[in-house]
Parts: sequence; C-alpha cells; structure tokens
Amino acid sequence: MMWHKAWLESRWRFVVGLMLVAGIAAVDIFQAEIIMPRLGLPASQFNQFVWKEYFTRVSMGWTLSTLLLTAGGLVREHVLGTSLYSLSLPISRRRWLAIRTFMAFGQSFVLALVPAVVIPTVASLIGRSYSPWNAIKFSLLLFLTGLATFAVGILCSSLIQSEYAAVALGFGFVFLCGMLANTVDGEYGEYITGRHYINAAWHLTNGWPWWGIWGNIATGAVFIAVAAHHLERRDF
Repeated sequence: MMWHKAWLESRWRFVVGLMLVAGIAAVDIFQAEIIMPRLGLPASQFNQFVWKEYFTRVSMGWTLSTLLLTAGGLVREHVLGTSLYSLSLPISRRRWLAIRTFMAFGQSFVLALVPAVVIPTVASLIGRSYSPWNAIKFSLLLFLTGLATFAVGILCSSLIQSEYAAVALGFGFVFLCGMLANTVDGEYGEYITGRHYINAAWHLTNGWPWWGIWGNIATGAVFIAVAAHHLERRDF
C-alpha cells in the first residue's frame, strides 16, 4: 500500500522531471551547431560539447527534478491535515521514510539515464554520432556524484513544511557547496565531472573519481540518517 501511495504522490513530478531532463538534452544537442561556436568549440569537438552539456545544463535539470521528487512527506502532509492517515498505517515512521526514499531514488536514477538515450538519438538526427556506452557512463557519474543532493532533498523535506521552500533551500545548499568546493580547490569541478579521467576523444575511459563518489554516498547516508532520526522524534 505504501509503495502505491508513494508512487501516486510522485508520479506527476516524475513525469515533469522526465520532460525537463529530456527536453534540455534534446534541445541542446539539436542546437549544437549554434551553441558550440558560442562556447569557443570547433565543429570537431562535439564530444567535448556533450561533456559540457552533461555537467552544466543537464546536471542542473536533473538536480532540480531530483529535489522535486524528494519534496513532500509527513511534514508536508501535517500542514495539509492528511498526516493522520499515513501515521495510522501499521508501519514505522522509519520504514515510511525508507519507502519514500527508495521510490525517489529509483525515479532519480531513471531520470539520470534519460540523457543516455536522448543524446545519441538526437545526435544521429543532426548528422552526428555519439557513443551510447559513453553516455551511459556519464549518466552514472551524474547520478553517483549527485547522491548528496538527493539526500539534501530528503533532509529538507523532513524539516520544512513548505515543499517548494524545501526544494529552493536544497538547490541553494547544493549551489553554495559547489561554490565553496571550487573556492577551496579550483579543480574540484573538473574532478567531480570526470575531466581528469577523460581521454583525447572526451570519453570516460581512464577511471572514475572514486573519492568524490564515495564522499557523496557517505554524505548522503548521514543526511538521510538525520532525516530519519528527526522524523521519529517529531510530534505530529
């Protein structure tokens, strides 16, 4: 029952996120011949253009969609006066949060894979070619290095009553952390996006930024644990 309830509450956000991520990827690749000169990229550097788009506009679209998927929850239901129904179900608050988290986790993973389908397809329509396998690797990297962002959304939704305020706070927190990381280490952005592991053809073939990936996973686990602890202690 709770899985079905979680799906019903998030399905339209998932559809909106799907359209947003797919739309950004499709439009950017379709207009590659116009955008590339503005970025100072020659026509021969289409693969570099794809990498830049993946970790700028596509990444922002995925981040926003992910935060939307994590919005809501018991705190929001309490404001709407519907939390008593969820609390009356024969499951613990921790399990209730786990179901919502896993549902949003799966949906976010699907959204991360959307560009891996859209980009090679649209590229072929404009007379270009792009490796679907490399697109999949970029999608996995986008997802794995965005897990802390996902967890921030879960945490904000357990603390803030307004779902849109939670999304805005989560987006602002992620943006601030990115700025601080790049201030401390000017190469952090290039590292976390796999730039140090890309070959001359702009394919991810020389490894993965594992410390960044494990750092995101660890940070995300802490945020979700804090969210679960707060939700269990909160008085509804």
